[in-house]
Amino acid sequence: MRIRSHLLLLTTLVLLPGFFAAVVAVTQLRASEREVALRGLRETVRATALLVDGEVQRSLGALEVLANSEALKNGDLAALYKQAAASDQKPDVWTLVLDDTGQQLLNTKVIFGSALPPPSAKLRTSAVLQTKRMMVSDLFVSPVTGEMLTTMYIPAQALADGRKTVIARSFSVNHWRRIDIRAEGHENWIIAILDRNGKFIWRSHREAEFLGKQARPELVGAAAAASSGMVRHPTLEGIESYDAFTKSELTGWTIAVAAPVATIDASGTQPALWLIAGITLAFGIALAGAKFLSGMLLRAIDTASRAASALGRGERPELPHTAVLEVDALHRALGNAARILGDEQATRQAVEREREQLLENERLAREAAQQENLSKDRFLALLGHELRNPLAAIVGAGDVLSRAPQDAAIQSRFTAVIQRQSRHMARIVDDLLEVSRMLSGKIELKTQPLDLAVCVRNGVDSLRASTRGREHAWTVLTDEVWVQGDGVRLEQIINNLAVNALQFSPPGAVIDVAVFADDGDAVFEVSDAGPGIAADLLPKMFEPFVQGPPLAGRQPSGLGIGLALAKQLVELHGGTIQARPGKAGQGTTFSVRLPMIGAAASSLAAPEAQTPSACHVLLVDDNDDARAPLSHLLRSMGYEVSEAGDGDAALKAATERLPDVVVMDLGLPEKSGYVVAAAFRALPALAQVPLIALSGYGQTIDRVAARAAGFDAHLTKPVTVETLSQAIEAQLLRRSDA
Repeated sequence: MRIRSHLLLLTTLVLLPGFFAAVVAVTQLRASEREVALRGLRETVRATALLVDGEVQRSLGALEVLANSEALKNGDLAALYKQAAASDQKPDVWTLVLDDTGQQLLNTKVIFGSALPPPSAKLRTSAVLQTKRMMVSDLFVSPVTGEMLTTMYIPAQALADGRKTVIARSFSVNHWRRIDIRAEGHENWIIAILDRNGKFIWRSHREAEFLGKQARPELVGAAAAASSGMVRHPTLEGIESYDAFTKSELTGWTIAVAAPVATIDASGTQPALWLIAGITLAFGIALAGAKFLSGMLLRAIDTASRAASALGRGERPELPHTAVLEVDALHRALGNAARILGDEQATRQAVEREREQLLENERLAREAAQQENLSKDRFLALLGHELRNPLAAIVGAGDVLSRAPQDAAIQSRFTAVIQRQSRHMARIVDDLLEVSRMLSGKIELKTQPLDLAVCVRNGVDSLRASTRGREHAWTVLTDEVWVQGDGVRLEQIINNLAVNALQFSPPGAVIDVAVFADDGDAVFEVSDAGPGIAADLLPKMFEPFVQGPPLAGRQPSGLGIGLALAKQLVELHGGTIQARPGKAGQGTTFSVRLPMIGAAASSLAAPEAQTPSACHVLLVDDNDDARAPLSHLLRSMGYEVSEAGDGDAALKAATERLPDVVVMDLGLPEKSGYVVAAAFRALPALAQVPLIALSGYGQTIDRVAARAAGFDAHLTKPVTVETLSQAIEAQLLRRSDA
């Protein structure tokens, strides 16, 4: 026999017992599913009965309230009418009051005071008054409206004239339609409510045709014999059905649910059909699998034969995976033999690829180095340009002052030039230091509640008063918004964005500045009227040393670090900054968003200008050009100043005459300022003299070193005489407090 025949025979022998077991399982499954369906039918009947009883119970509660009302006790039927009408479910549920003769005294179905029909319920009212229990009627026709209805009666308190009364509530057959009685998911199940005589009070199918008519005698007879059960009979439509019923103890009515026999039996037939289909599919799959497996084995053997032939010819054979372990083992053996032959060629190819990769990496590294070298050259050229411009102005102004010492106007003009350009150079140096601290993550904030609008107006006012600022028109719109921020750093952000707008806006252009609140954030925006941002520049415009092209006829300005520094400072405040092009590609708007806080009532008074104290200051600096003007300015402010050019001279001068404060450069010749400070602290006479350090180095490590050497304060060059005066006064105040 062939492999395929063996597999088919084996499949048949394995599946036959399973087939017979499946037949038994199908039979049991059908019976079980049918019982489950019938149980669901019984549950539906019970649920419907509870729904009907619940509706009656709610009305019973309302009637009991009316039966004990003061209005009824006092015979105030008008007031009772209002109370009853408020609890009705118009238009299908209404309330009646009857006396012991069956005469209606009140009917909320009609307008109060209307004529009411003669007594028609004497038997029912008498029965209720005699038993003193609730009674629910069968279906009857209303003498007032002519509708088919049912009514529930309960005894009530007597009127003031002694007449006994009954409170009743009538239910139109339409009421049961509106409370949505139905079997979820079983649209062909028929639900019915029958009165004690077997008449339909409500029916879910063809209700208009059968309401008030007699139900099937099979159902009526079964309901008369038992409180609950199930019968099988044809419905009024002629459909053979299982009819489950239960009788309400509260009303005496019968609630029935009829489900077609075909539907109940189908609940067991469908799973059986699925099972049969599954068995049939299993047979088919088994036969197809046997055929497939035999074909796979035959193909595997054929592949192995061809692979052996190819290997004999020195070729590399194709050996597919077959999912048969024994055949795959044979394929692996053949593959190993072929792999040994191909290893040498693969090794040569790998070495060649590695060599090419190394060459490519070397090329990329060389290009990166060239690009970095070009960036360094551009930065150095720009830095040289930025430093030479103010230096040229300072040198030129110095030459002018040396040639016209007696001309007060010239002296004032060119002294201002030197001061302005010196401040410009100081800003360049500060920017370089700031970007260094930014890159190393060492910028620290001193925050407090601030009105962002005030910070923006102060920054814009300073720029608007400058020479370049006067060349432009400014629009400033600010709302009061408060942030938790560092005032100095916020003004630095504002200044950098506003200066950027000035740099890229032509003279006479309008620069718009706005401060407002938006979605819980404080927003500051600066919009210029420049040429806009190039698409390739937008992703990297907040990187250090990146600048856009200058306006036509204008030289590049700045080092390209203002926007990078602004972004870092904004993020330290917990905010974001973004730039977006203006309309039609013209102009740029920079938008800063900071977390907004509630308005803070500032209790800080403006600092009063300090008046220098009359004190003796020892100024120590080896640079005569730096020491002389500072000494002159301190004397002009009222200080008595002694000077020394090195550490030994400072110690000698301090010993001969004790100074109140010592201001000392750290970079002294032979003995540094640190060494001289230690010598001061070692002498008892000089140990308590306040020492203020001056240095061109202003990082945290420099301040820590100065403190460790004995200095009380550290100032970074260049320093204004106002800053130095404040530091001197602070030390004198601290010394007096001590």
